Amino acid sequence: MNKREFYAAVVEANINDEITEYATAALEAMDVANEKNRAKAAEKRAEKNAEKAPIRDAIFAVITEEPKTATTLIAEAEVEIKPQAIPALLKGLVDEGIITKENIKVAGAKGTHVGYKRA
Repeated sequence: MNKREFYAAVVEANINDEITEYATAALEAMDVANEKNRAKAAEKRAEKNAEKAPIRDAIFAVITEEPKTATTLIAEAEVEIKPQAIPALLKGLVDEGIITKENIKVAGAKGTHVGYKRA
């Protein structure tokens, strides 16, 4: 049982007026704090997305009908980013169906790598 559940149970039990008022005030304070934290997180997320937008656009500009690996996309777009960050950057575009992922065989490498191409 967490604090919110505890205070909600106290309010529901209606033990006495003083305890019920305290629990109600505590629940309201939690709601205000949660809303403030959500707003701050949304603002931070918007800032990060704004920072990543130019990189995402540069990567998207070099994606063609032929699948390319993250390393190839970075080299062609001439951006400074780690290959591990490419899936996170392109996730939204993949989810929207604008680009697709497929496993491709890379010469000189074991197994397959994820390639990105336009849908």
